[in-house]
Amino acid sequence: MLIVILFFALISTVIMTVWSSLKKENDLNNQRITFQSQILERSITRTLESVEASILSLETLIPQRPLDTEDPSWLARLRERIDDTLYFAPHIRQILVLKDTSVLIDSAGRSEGKHLDTQHLQLDQHRNSRSSNGLIIFGSIDQRFVPMTDQMTIRSNHSILITGLPLWFKEEKGETYWILVALNPDYFTELFDQNEGANGAHFDLSLIGYDNERLISTLPKHTPLPDVSFLLESGLKTQRIPSEHLTHALSLSLRYPVIISVTQSKQDLLYNWRSSNKNQMMMLVAFLLLILVSFTGLFIEVLRRSVIQEQKKLLFSAVEHSTAAVIVTDKYRTIVYVNSAVERLFGFSSDQLIGQNPNCLASGLTSPEVLNQLNTHLQQGLDWEGELINKTISGHPIIVATRISAVNNDQHELTHFVGIMEDITERQQHLALLHEQNIKLSQLASVFSHANEGIMICDPNGVILEVNDAFCTITGYERSDVIGQTPRLLKSGHQDSQFYAELWSAIQQDGNWNGEVWNRRKNGEVFIEHLTITAVRDENHTIVHYVSLFTDISLQKQQESRLQKMAHFDLLTNLPNRSLLLDRLKQAILNAHRHHRKLAVVFIDLDGFKRINDEYGHDAGDSLLRFVAKQMSLSLREGDTLARIGGDEFVAILTDLSDQDACKRTAKRLLQACTTTHTYKDKRFNVSASLGITFYPQEKTLDFEDLLKQADQAMYEAKLSGKNQFSIFTQVIE
Repeated sequence: MLIVILFFALISTVIMTVWSSLKKENDLNNQRITFQSQILERSITRTLESVEASILSLETLIPQRPLDTEDPSWLARLRERIDDTLYFAPHIRQILVLKDTSVLIDSAGRSEGKHLDTQHLQLDQHRNSRSSNGLIIFGSIDQRFVPMTDQMTIRSNHSILITGLPLWFKEEKGETYWILVALNPDYFTELFDQNEGANGAHFDLSLIGYDNERLISTLPKHTPLPDVSFLLESGLKTQRIPSEHLTHALSLSLRYPVIISVTQSKQDLLYNWRSSNKNQMMMLVAFLLLILVSFTGLFIEVLRRSVIQEQKKLLFSAVEHSTAAVIVTDKYRTIVYVNSAVERLFGFSSDQLIGQNPNCLASGLTSPEVLNQLNTHLQQGLDWEGELINKTISGHPIIVATRISAVNNDQHELTHFVGIMEDITERQQHLALLHEQNIKLSQLASVFSHANEGIMICDPNGVILEVNDAFCTITGYERSDVIGQTPRLLKSGHQDSQFYAELWSAIQQDGNWNGEVWNRRKNGEVFIEHLTITAVRDENHTIVHYVSLFTDISLQKQQESRLQKMAHFDLLTNLPNRSLLLDRLKQAILNAHRHHRKLAVVFIDLDGFKRINDEYGHDAGDSLLRFVAKQMSLSLREGDTLARIGGDEFVAILTDLSDQDACKRTAKRLLQACTTTHTYKDKRFNVSASLGITFYPQEKTLDFEDLLKQADQAMYEAKLSGKNQFSIFTQVIE
């Protein structure tokens, strides 16, 4: 009778224990899903805050007055800001900017210039009940992109949460600007997946509007969601709503009109409870069987098993809640136990791993030397510690710091191996990144020190922070002379304040500027440099440094000037040559047409020059040519051109003539200039000149060469007529 009473007492105890365990598991699970919904609510709220911040950032670029036509400059800046926003916001799929119903900018590039069906999207400026702090949540649509006017739009399995911020103008035209943001449902799905419960518990998560609209949910569409009206009316922030098969934990976002629901089925709860208490149940059944077989050792067995049970619970609790992954194998290296951290780390369930060899986690990337060392230690029953490259269930490699210990029984016989692993992938990647950055910094330092270009780094206020050796070589300043100074130290004064104002305006607008600047060395010498200035910004687009690179191009400029002079000027007299003469003649003809004035082409040939050149030498002839060229130049007006086209031949272009008499007066001055006596080495020379003149425009169309030929022909007539005179070209009438 005592045994029966004790047996039923034990049965009752078992039933109460199971019931208590189930109730405790249910309470813990309710706390867990409530906590999970609160965590997810904070994540969603932070995400929507980020969206609102992005929209407000875009809003600052929209003009504060109505525009008759859209200004391409602010549209370009707005488009660039949208591209930057999308690059750094994985939770945003698409951004649209509307003026009334017309799409100004579409980040998806599908609908610019089209009109959006705003009524279908329910864009209503008076729906204040669904807005908070300017951010309006319009609901969801069943299309991948907006607008929905495009019939070829790709269908999506997810709804898209649409958020927007209306911008109103209070002026006469009453223009309405909208910024619409389509959130990325895949981002929220991944966010939900990252918030799965611990110990393998599965949660379904939903995002619900204040009007009970299902915005995003991992629940099947036919599964009803709880009514959120009671939570809104109660003033509470969280609420747990049980149903027949499901338990919902709701968390209200106080900032935005959304509610986060974490749902778990009671069937999953029972399954998790059975899985976690399977060993205990088996042990209780075995304990009851032992009572039936032998009551004699009941008391001792109960005490012994109680102690063992407490130890196992303690050990199991410690291992299960450990952040390190623990794998236990038998002496043949067959997995007999894994803790929950193994499942979180590798993605394999315990059922998939138990009974397998730990090699199922191998990625094949661990070096053979490490594997040989590991196998040698295990074969000898020794502990081993090192790093292994394993893989997750998706095949992604991860680096784990591993320690494997051999477990012996009381007879010192090997029975098990215990492996403890910790994911150090991010740590190793961070170390590798630091190493790579150190190498890059070393390379940059080498380039900075050995570059041929001068380099100057300034803070946002323009104070010089650092210069390289080439800077010191080019400017003559030592590093200690310029650190703490500003670049104004180098100003030469050749360029005015307007030049520097435009330079800094370009840097602030475009982020860089390049061009030529006149600066002054320490010794006072002025030089020309080709300068590039770049603004360096941080992740918040705030300027943190200015970097200037420059090269001394003074010699290059001097060489260009010499080549320019050689190409267009006569080296002996420094007068324009034939090439420059033709260019100026073209310009003179255009001006004559434009202002309805005449011009004259005068061909000049010196009389008696060959005799002086042959009798007294080329030096005397060159001296005479330079002298006559100078005298003739002085006799011309400003704006007229005198060129030497070869030997003792010159051509003058006389512009802006009212009649031929003005040209005749200039021709007489030219004749007088040529007859001026020139002294060379105590010898006096006299020459004269014969001039041929032709005028433009004429009745027929003439080119430049035709005018020169006419003037040359008239010059020969002057020579035939006795020299030291001028002759005007007379057109032969055919």
